[in-house]
Amino acid sequence: MVAREGEATGAGLSRIERKRLRRVNEILKVAAEVVAERGYQNTSLDEVAERLDLAKASLYYYFDSKQALVAACLDTAAAEVERRLEAIVDEGGTPSEILRRLIIEQQVFTTQDRPELSRLFLRHLEWPPPLLEKIHGWLVRTDRIWKAVIEDGIATGEFRPATDPAVVRHCIHGALDFVPFWYHPDGRYRPEALFEQVADTALLMLGVKKPRRRKP
Repeated sequence: MVAREGEATGAGLSRIERKRLRRVNEILKVAAEVVAERGYQNTSLDEVAERLDLAKASLYYYFDSKQALVAACLDTAAAEVERRLEAIVDEGGTPSEILRRLIIEQQVFTTQDRPELSRLFLRHLEWPPPLLEKIHGWLVRTDRIWKAVIEDGIATGEFRPATDPAVVRHCIHGALDFVPFWYHPDGRYRPEALFEQVADTALLMLGVKKPRRRKP
């Protein structure tokens, strides 16, 4: 059971279905928070149910196992990220413009919109095989989006990486994955300015000079 695109607002659903969807999304959010804090092996449905003030039997009504619940969390995060990234590519623009928007959008998702879900993908070393396969499949699909944009930029001459483009791409992924761990909303820079600086730094790895902009 996963909250799909278009379901977030409950459009087209009955009152009972909307209520059920709200409950499912609430369960996914809390479950993701618990797993992000404790890791998969140390997470229990008892704690998830307790935080939700929900009977464990009621939790089983929605998800029949911890693995099914966490799989739904992962699917929800993956589907939303893919949708956002693909929408940015569909908007068009130069490779530099598209890549910059991809970098910024991923930071918005991981630090502001769904931080509890995004952290799940950084705990992949302890996942059981079925969940590890899910994560690997998602990473492959999203990486294709980034790879296509970077290859387009190299083909047009916008990007001139000094090293193997694949290495640069993986370095960008690694840098973005850890932004949620050091980002702080009350830090030195406003979130928008900080995200732009991260994008500037990533694009430098592809030989793109930082654009001139007014100081915040």
